[in-house]
Amino acid sequence: MIFYQKSKSGFGPWARRLVISFCVILLIVGWGMWQITSANGRDASLVSFTIDSGQGVKVIGANLIETGLISSPRWFRTWVYVTGTEKEFIAGDYKLPKNSSILNLTRLLTGASQPESEVTVTIIEGWTLKEIANYLESSGVYNASEFIQLTTTPDEFNPILDELEISLASKPAAASLEGYLFPDTYRVYRDSTASALVTKMLDNFAKKFKLEWRQALEDKGYNVWQGVILASIVEREVSSLADRKMVADIFWRRLNTGQGLQADSTVNYITGKKTPSVSLEDTKLDSPYNTYKYRGLSPGPISNPGAEALEAVAFPTANNYWYFLTTPEGQVIYSKTFADHIKAKQKYLY
Repeated sequence: MIFYQKSKSGFGPWARRLVISFCVILLIVGWGMWQITSANGRDASLVSFTIDSGQGVKVIGANLIETGLISSPRWFRTWVYVTGTEKEFIAGDYKLPKNSSILNLTRLLTGASQPESEVTVTIIEGWTLKEIANYLESSGVYNASEFIQLTTTPDEFNPILDELEISLASKPAAASLEGYLFPDTYRVYRDSTASALVTKMLDNFAKKFKLEWRQALEDKGYNVWQGVILASIVEREVSSLADRKMVADIFWRRLNTGQGLQADSTVNYITGKKTPSVSLEDTKLDSPYNTYKYRGLSPGPISNPGAEALEAVAFPTANNYWYFLTTPEGQVIYSKTFADHIKAKQKYLY
């Protein structure tokens, strides 16, 4: 009689091979999904990309490699064929974030990202970084604290600033992006990173900041950084282009003669208040942003100025006034002497 000894192991050789094969498949699938869903680096700058009519997946993949949008045409083609989207690419010109994943690029180039996946944000002239961040969070776009962290430690954006049409090298590398986030209306994808919006805003600043403005600032003996600082103050002081040009001239003359700017807006930047005039107690605050206490420009911009404020600083309207105030109704009253300025305060503010 022949007896068969039962295997001590609960699995036969075929079962072990099955488990090993299953694990290998999981690893391959996991690695593939990581390749497809991972961002292509940290650079959020926009890259121009074109799909011509009739182009196939192989050519599109090669062009994506050439423009630096993907690092592996194999994973791109694999994802396209797996999802059956090889015939859904839409011919046209695109502006694509350089740090997009293969997944997101495919969605963008095939029209899978419909307009409803986008959101429109409008940044108002004179908003600070904090105000922009709070607005973006309330709009459900980005987390406020993350946006502030991104724009106050802008290491990844300094190379972008250097590559823009207008040289912004005068901005200290460690300085925040306050002043350079150009106020405008932007469309962003809901699943995009805050870096994509910041890059758009910086690029917009470079396009809107005219070469003649920079030349005018240099003729005055100042650089773009200093011009942005003064424009950020002018932006918060008065609202019309005519008044901004008048006030800019007053501030330039105060700077050139060593007189303090004494801008209420710089004090409000410290306190967070929005009053048209500041208290005597507030003017004594010990902060380098307090232009009542310290002469010269503030250490950095106090807001993100629009085109009018930047133009006003570059091309101010010459006048003989040294003082001004804004009434509660928004009217700007100018005075040639300090005595007249005190009288105007008593008449319009008290």
